[in-house]
Amino acid sequence: MEKKIFVMFAFAALLLSGALSAAIAVGAYTVTPDTLKPGEDGAISFSISNVVPSSASTTTGQLENVQVFFGGTVEGLQFMGVSPFNVGTIDSGSTAQVSVAFRVLPTAKGGVITTPFYISQKDKTDLKTVNAIVHVVNPPVITLSSDHQTVLGTDEVNLTVKNNGGTASRLRLSLADGSNFSFIGTSQVYIGDLSGATTVMVPLDSRNVNEGVSSIPFVLTYQQEGGDETSETKYISVAVKKEKADVIFTQAEKMVTGRDNTLVLTVTNTGRSLANVEFYLEDANIQAKENKQVKLGDMTTGDEKKISMMVFVNAQPGVRSMQVRLKWTEDDVDKEETTYVPVVVNSDADAAIYIDAKPSPIVVGGDHTLSVTVSNVGSYKIQNVEVTLADSPDFEIFNAQRSQYIGGLESDDFSSVQYKVRVKALLPGQYPLTVSVKYKDQSGVWVEKNQTIQIAIRSPSDILPANGNGYAVPLAIGGVAVLAIGYWYFKMRKPKHGISQK
Repeated sequence: MEKKIFVMFAFAALLLSGALSAAIAVGAYTVTPDTLKPGEDGAISFSISNVVPSSASTTTGQLENVQVFFGGTVEGLQFMGVSPFNVGTIDSGSTAQVSVAFRVLPTAKGGVITTPFYISQKDKTDLKTVNAIVHVVNPPVITLSSDHQTVLGTDEVNLTVKNNGGTASRLRLSLADGSNFSFIGTSQVYIGDLSGATTVMVPLDSRNVNEGVSSIPFVLTYQQEGGDETSETKYISVAVKKEKADVIFTQAEKMVTGRDNTLVLTVTNTGRSLANVEFYLEDANIQAKENKQVKLGDMTTGDEKKISMMVFVNAQPGVRSMQVRLKWTEDDVDKEETTYVPVVVNSDADAAIYIDAKPSPIVVGGDHTLSVTVSNVGSYKIQNVEVTLADSPDFEIFNAQRSQYIGGLESDDFSSVQYKVRVKALLPGQYPLTVSVKYKDQSGVWVEKNQTIQIAIRSPSDILPANGNGYAVPLAIGGVAVLAIGYWYFKMRKPKHGISQK
């Protein structure tokens, strides 16, 4: 009997022990949202459970007067409630959800903020602790502006970098890979820590960029608050204007197409002083026979230099834009530009003049028709061809006009005009006759060619046979004709004999 009472007492004690062994458990916390910026609101949530230890009975006592304490002075955070937060009683096997609202202060730095929570219950001295971690991000908000809306081939740009967000540490400025823009003398510009605004000088090289509006891709690399390194690309649109030297080119000697020529140019500097000036001929149709480079040296304002080089011209006649490249140093910066120099290319047009006569040969006192033939022996067409026979003391010209119009002649083409003339009383010999041909070549230049041709004048006796009988042969022929006519007349006049009568 006593043993049974003892067992019952022990079992009751065990039940009482289980009821007194109520255990508090805290689940994993969550922060909503995962990351917050200064000025944003969030909440830290976790669960508190009344669990039964594995060594206890299936029933536990209540968790009474459960409270959550949290720090009200955590740097960078402001809790929306008052500590402690009263959870109340949690029955055996039950769970209570706790959510504590907070706000990230505008002054908070980017990074990790740890805030502790302490959970207590009535008549217990041990506390449960939850160390919640809040991730605060405060990225820099960077803007760029330039004092140059137009940049030259090489230029120094004052770039204002402004940060309206969190601090950007170890800020570096570079250009995106593949960009035709580049820095002069460096690969990046170091700015350092930036929390406000600063202005940096950027030596910009735009010589490989086409003229016109382009965007410069500036890459900003920095560490955010909290230590994470990041990069972002900012674009600034500028108008790229190719740098030009203030020089004037003047063609000093003419050039003819299809031939070797001496290119002679006068170069005058009308702008600022230039150092180490170099000239390069880079035209496909006007090519240097030897070296295409001419070093002009230093040119101060007003200086004049001369360029002379042997070239072969394969360009059509007319005014042509000859491509050249200039290199020089200005303010200790090497610069270059491609430009075009207007030059006049003359045609190789030429007119050959020939004279023929009918009848021929030309004799003293004779009337003749002179045929003047003009042939285009050049490579290009000539236009508005006009022929003029000059006055001569040896010939009398019967044409109403001395000038006659032919028109256009293609290469290797020819045309003729005629003049009625009478040779004056001269001694036989060579006498000059001047023919003038005027035309416009392919380059638009008027050309006048005067050619004096020696005309052979012969004596009328030179047209007789060499036996010196003068007009004997024609007279003999005439005499035979007269005799034949007389004989025919005599026969016709002779009376006919009658027919005999039988």
